[in-house]
Amino acid sequence: MIGGMDSFDAVLDRVSTEREEAHSHGSGRWTAMRGWNSSFVAAAFRSHPWPSRAKLETVAPAVAADVPTPAARPEPAIDTSPFTRVSPEDVAEDINLLATDTPAELKSKRRRFARINHPDRVPMEWRQAATTRMKIANHMVDEALRRL
Repeated sequence: MIGGMDSFDAVLDRVSTEREEAHSHGSGRWTAMRGWNSSFVAAAFRSHPWPSRAKLETVAPAVAADVPTPAARPEPAIDTSPFTRVSPEDVAEDINLLATDTPAELKSKRRRFARINHPDRVPMEWRQAATTRMKIANHMVDEALRRL
């Protein structure tokens, strides 16, 4: 016992005294440890006090004014001319199926066609035409794969 206190009470007394001193002096130094990442940071290694919210709010607008805002990217223009061609002959011409195509080539042509014509990639007003084109193209490629 130290002066009528056991060691645990002495440690608690010292910690509470240090907290009171830190709050009463208003040192502005950051001493709390939060989270896993900050457990390796000690206040002794810092050369400047932790900034307060008031300081951050006054500095942030000045910094933000210096940074130019990037220009908005324009939406890519989608060629809607293929969606007017919904007949099976037109779709067959666009796919360019050949009698000598291998299964790998047929799958590649299906993917290439879908990359351009898939209904999820076109504007809303052309989705019905894109769906029709995809149905025709898938049917043609499936028939070509069955013939092999």
